[in-house]
Amino acid sequence: MKKLLVVSIFSFVLLFNIGTVAYGEMPKEGNLAGTVTYAGTHKIIPLDKENFVLTYENFGVRVSDSKEGPLHGMSTHNIGIMYFENGVGRLTGYIFNIDKDGDQIVMELTEDATKLGPNPTSGTAKIIGGTGKFKGIQGNMEYTRMNMRPAAEGTHQAISRGTGTWKIVEP
Repeated sequence: MKKLLVVSIFSFVLLFNIGTVAYGEMPKEGNLAGTVTYAGTHKIIPLDKENFVLTYENFGVRVSDSKEGPLHGMSTHNIGIMYFENGVGRLTGYIFNIDKDGDQIVMELTEDATKLGPNPTSGTAKIIGGTGKFKGIQGNMEYTRMNMRPAAEGTHQAISRGTGTWKIVEP
């Protein structure tokens, strides 16, 4: 019985130390390069003949080119609005990147001079915060989005490629 108790305590201490070392070895900064694919719904709110507001909500997945880094393998939830004036729009959105443990990285998205149509659109993302192991994260990203043909009426699909940098600043 004593042997079992000693082995159990030793196993607990060993697992605790391995977990602490693994958490401590997480890089504190790096580069971002990867792809996010998503699908969602939108609503168009006409203002007049030439102008409208589009609201959207997307869900997707993110994969890093290196198969590692803080954004690799995260699911995404993206919400935002686009204001279109005479066929040219501005987007402001927020994307919540969620890892397998439920920790999040939140980004603010901005696109200026977005034209209607299937053309690629460029924008910027600013990492504005994180939870759990991502607390204190900061960074920036540039991306290009390509809208795809919708799979169903009232929906949209897209693929986006981005590159940037990130770092975790100690609170």
